Amino acid sequence: MHPIGAWVESRAAIDFLRRLNLPMRRIRGPRDPALRGIELLVTEAGLPPPAFAGRILLLGAGGYSLDDEGAARLLRELAPHYLPFFKTLIESVRDIVYVIDPRGRAHYANFQVRELGYFPLEPGTPLDLFAFLPPEERARAREALEALLAAPGKALAFRFRGVDAEGRERALRVWGRNLLHRPEVRGILLNVRDVGEEVRLQEALAAEAARLKALVEALPGVVFQARVAPGEDPNRAPLLFLSEQARGVLGYAPEVFLKAPGLYYQKVHPEDRPALLELAVQAVAQPHRPHSLAYRFRHGERGDWVWLRDTLRYDPGTQLLTGFTKDVTAERAQAAAARESEDRFRTLAETAPAVILMWQGERLVFANRTTLELTGYSLEELQSRPIWDFVHPEDRRQVRRNALARLRGEAAPARYPFRIVTKSGAVRWLDYSAATVEIGGRPAVLGVGLDITEDKEHKLDLELFARLSTALRRTDDVQAMLEAALGVVANFFAFPTGAILLYEEGRPWVLARRGWTERIPVADRLERTSLVATALNEERVLVLPDLKEDPRLREVARPFVPEGWSGAVVPMPVGGRWSGVLFAARPGSPPGEATVRRLQKAAETIGNAVHRAALHARLSRRVKDLEVVAEVGRAVARGPRVEHSARVLLDALMRLPFAGGAVWTFGAEGVVRRAVRGDLAGLDELESHLAAARSWFLEGVRERLWVVQAQEASPTRLGAWVRAWGIGQLWLFPLRAGGDLLGVLAVFAEKRVHLTSEDRSFLEALVAELEVALDNARRLEEVQKARRELAEAYEKTLWGWAKAVELRDQETAGHTERVTGLAERLGRALGLAGAELLDLRRGAILHDVGKLAIPDAILLKPGRLSPEEWAVMRKHPVYAYEWLKGIPYLQGALVVPLYHHERWDGSGYPKGLKGEAIPRLARIFAVADVFDALTSDRPYRRAWSREKALAHLQANAGRLFDPEVVEALLGFAERGEV
Repeated sequence: MHPIGAWVESRAAIDFLRRLNLPMRRIRGPRDPALRGIELLVTEAGLPPPAFAGRILLLGAGGYSLDDEGAARLLRELAPHYLPFFKTLIESVRDIVYVIDPRGRAHYANFQVRELGYFPLEPGTPLDLFAFLPPEERARAREALEALLAAPGKALAFRFRGVDAEGRERALRVWGRNLLHRPEVRGILLNVRDVGEEVRLQEALAAEAARLKALVEALPGVVFQARVAPGEDPNRAPLLFLSEQARGVLGYAPEVFLKAPGLYYQKVHPEDRPALLELAVQAVAQPHRPHSLAYRFRHGERGDWVWLRDTLRYDPGTQLLTGFTKDVTAERAQAAAARESEDRFRTLAETAPAVILMWQGERLVFANRTTLELTGYSLEELQSRPIWDFVHPEDRRQVRRNALARLRGEAAPARYPFRIVTKSGAVRWLDYSAATVEIGGRPAVLGVGLDITEDKEHKLDLELFARLSTALRRTDDVQAMLEAALGVVANFFAFPTGAILLYEEGRPWVLARRGWTERIPVADRLERTSLVATALNEERVLVLPDLKEDPRLREVARPFVPEGWSGAVVPMPVGGRWSGVLFAARPGSPPGEATVRRLQKAAETIGNAVHRAALHARLSRRVKDLEVVAEVGRAVARGPRVEHSARVLLDALMRLPFAGGAVWTFGAEGVVRRAVRGDLAGLDELESHLAAARSWFLEGVRERLWVVQAQEASPTRLGAWVRAWGIGQLWLFPLRAGGDLLGVLAVFAEKRVHLTSEDRSFLEALVAELEVALDNARRLEEVQKARRELAEAYEKTLWGWAKAVELRDQETAGHTERVTGLAERLGRALGLAGAELLDLRRGAILHDVGKLAIPDAILLKPGRLSPEEWAVMRKHPVYAYEWLKGIPYLQGALVVPLYHHERWDGSGYPKGLKGEAIPRLARIFAVADVFDALTSDRPYRRAWSREKALAHLQANAGRLFDPEVVEALLGFAERGEV
């Protein structure tokens, strides 16, 4: 009898076996207990025939049994159905499965081996798995193999480091079972899993645990934690953790309370115990919020009562109640001492007509009734914030510096005036006197201030005007002027939010904003009923007690306005017209009469300055336009390629409010598209319209440009095309030369645009350059001549700016010419040429142009500058950069005026760059500049000799100056060239 028989329970199974002609005989008796429980669910495995609904139980006794031949035939019939089934199972598991022989060679690997970058084994090609282990792991692997060989049928687990197909090490966990004794396997089965991520997570967790442990141990108090399930009494919840600080703070080892949490409450003072029990209940009832309580506790070692403060916080997600216990006994004693000191002079202070206050550690300890009445704050409000918060922002730094110096026992002024800001936002002046006292053994400051606001009022107008004038003189850029002026207004009046808006023909021109106004969308046109329009039309100041609820506020702006803010809208005259507003807002009460009057003065001062700057800006814009036109001209002159010239022209046109454009030329080959900017899917269709309209352009369009609106009709159907493609405007420019139509320039805008006369002039100048490109054979000489003249004009402009600096600063007359020539010679000696040498020259000419923004009182001061004046002077490189950064021609040259005061060791300004981080052009110029400065007379010293200046540069080479540049200068000196 075959060791595996077949027990058949259904007639369908018996019929199936009989159709296979298997020899069977009926057996009765008990089933073989050795094979009990091994089942083959035929219907679930999908075995034929379809009607076979029974199951074959491999039990070996009872029912019908098969002899050896019958059992073998049955297995052969079932094998084709079961082999794919089990193979699919093996190929679908997560782990890599190997079958190896006793020598460690793999004869089978499932598809998961691809996880290591390898391919499954080809039949008949065994693979030595030891070759894929690092050398130091192979001995352990052989020991593991011996252990598997010694334990047939037993599952063993190992860890190894393996190597994947790319040579990277992988952390592997291996489960092995020796199945060499099983005839159907005859090998050792290995399940291999990549546990690299698991190892990394474990290491990360261990590192995080160590970090948290160190953090907890560094805290000055006790950290504890308990798990509180929903509905559980937090005071009965077992402690999970209690830090080691318990030994010092509580006088008990942590184990004492970890074993018996309830013991802790027995050590709390009976009068404080109910409140402490309630604290835990409140923390659980109000999760995510800190809950704090001070109470008395009997110290375990000393036996005395100490004051502790518990801070609890409950997280319902983790069900963890976390607490921190700190010894506050000393703090309570200090507070008691402070109260005693306060009581000693309270009566006298409360009757004084002056502001009397006392502070310690930047927090107010005492303030008399006069202080509260003057500031409008309660004592609690004054004590809730650092005392500097109530000082005017412009005076805060000085007051804080003097007061802290006094606390440290250093010399400090005993009396000086400064401003405070009341709760209503009003500014009050104090004549302040201070003295050092002691509270609780620690130094404190006693201050007495007399309200001198009325005496100061008449000086504020002059001060405001002086500040605005100083800020507005620093730049000619309107945007920068408005931002600087807005900063002065915000600081002077303590308005955290504000804006200055200028309009031209009802459209926004320039604006500067601070605070939440920066998030408000700007309307394309001035709305007739808005706050700004009302102030301009009625030419009066609008005081807004509740800004958010004002019906004139634009609806789009309302969501951005906070509750409880007030403000004012002040019309601004610019060039004799009311074309701008100054807006200021703050939380709390609206500005008073004096503030409104000064705001009007500020608006008038800003408007006058803006008018002057606008005239200068228009001139600068014209210069920039000429530069762009010159750039296009240079592109045209560089070669006859129309495509390059057209691309440069379209790039330049993108300075105007156009979304894109294209250039076509007319010739024997028809309409040819030369360049495109922007994304417009209908260009092919537009091109066909232009081809059909060539004669119409010759005869019908005589003017310089033609604008097609979406709703307009035209004989060329271009209006319909504009409508179809959803474009706001199409601008067409016939390109002519010598009476011939050479092409068309088309630019389009997503919506209607309004071009100023300067914009149109700029546009027409660019079109003229493109026409020159199309007819460059006839115009090349004229274009080159125009380019040379423009370059000379540009050079003269740069020298004009440099001369303007020297006219203001007579001590440096001739300095620019000398230092520019020396810098160029140094540049050539160091290998500079072409555009880089030209950038060095232009940067040298403009290196001190930022001094135009420095006030005369500082620039022309005959003696040495004070630290404050020197701080202003050190800003001139930044002023130069901000003024010139919008000029394309100067982009490469700007590193010289911006960084020529940087030093090799990082001690320079404005950014403190070091070594080769300083641009090379600035390093070259710095040596030339310092050499010329040392050998020139200055108000504060006579000029040095050439030898002394060279010795200074040589001594500081590699410290202040680039040693390579200094070496080049010394070479000039040896040859007698400097």
